[in-house]
Amino acid sequence: MSKPYLSGFLFVYKPPGITSSDLVLKTKRILGQKSVGHTGTLDRFAEGLLILPCGDYTAFSQVFLGKDKSYFAEVVVGLKTDSGDPDGLVEVDERNTFRPRFESEFPIQQLEEELKKLTFLTSQKAPKISALKVGGKRQSDLVREGSPVEEKERPIRIYKVSNVVQTELGFSFRIHVSSGTYIRKIILDLSEKWGIPLSLGRLVRESIGEYNLDGVGTLDQISPKDLRNWKEVFPLPVRIVDEAEKKAVIHGGYIWDKLPKPVENGFYIVDADENTILAWCDYEGKPEHIPYRYRKVFFDPSAKIMFSK
Repeated sequence: MSKPYLSGFLFVYKPPGITSSDLVLKTKRILGQKSVGHTGTLDRFAEGLLILPCGDYTAFSQVFLGKDKSYFAEVVVGLKTDSGDPDGLVEVDERNTFRPRFESEFPIQQLEEELKKLTFLTSQKAPKISALKVGGKRQSDLVREGSPVEEKERPIRIYKVSNVVQTELGFSFRIHVSSGTYIRKIILDLSEKWGIPLSLGRLVRESIGEYNLDGVGTLDQISPKDLRNWKEVFPLPVRIVDEAEKKAVIHGGYIWDKLPKPVENGFYIVDADENTILAWCDYEGKPEHIPYRYRKVFFDPSAKIMFSK
């Protein structure tokens, strides 16, 4: 008996103006799925690539959370909000005043040089206006209530800044960063450093790790047929089992021979159909008395596989 739900990875384009949680809820309705996860949220104003693991594949969410990201950013000169984006409270709006000054101080060559200095950054303090939780409350709510909030610093990497262009409203660029890097905090920090009000006007996530926007649909375009399987998105070495081995695996037993060579993210134990993942396994962190550890066993109770005949 097949499972009453589908498993796969959905690549979807998040539009601006809705939260990532809103998009997950809409996706559940469209696909008829109860279990849909995400691999890194986007702010409400931001848009672009979201990878949503569905069904059993929500077990793989953490792997994608750690992947590097790339973005296209458009910056408005002369406008500053408390969050560094269009959804924040306006602190300064003097675009007509600061635009000529910016053009004078930052001709394109100077602007490119300044932005490429970002690659020397090794840490970043999270923006005060963020969805991070402090004592069960959103940090942004605490800040706007006037409560003191400690800015937590964490390591980041900025691999590349490219395609710097002066625009009618300010400038735009592309940036490739490590997971957890806030682009709007980069803009807020540049605003403070340059003494010029700056705010993100648009932010598009163009890639997550090796996955980009090619073939990615919007909410009104997606359907269950757009779910991608593990072979396409997250392939690992496999160990194909026979029926007796399958019974052992789903009851927590181990296979001792013909195991794949170690790789960073482990390996799969796959059913005889060579498509159905029975278990996701890892050699890292295993006790010495067993050949591997189970990261996830995808047991299907409807199959009713028992040891007895």
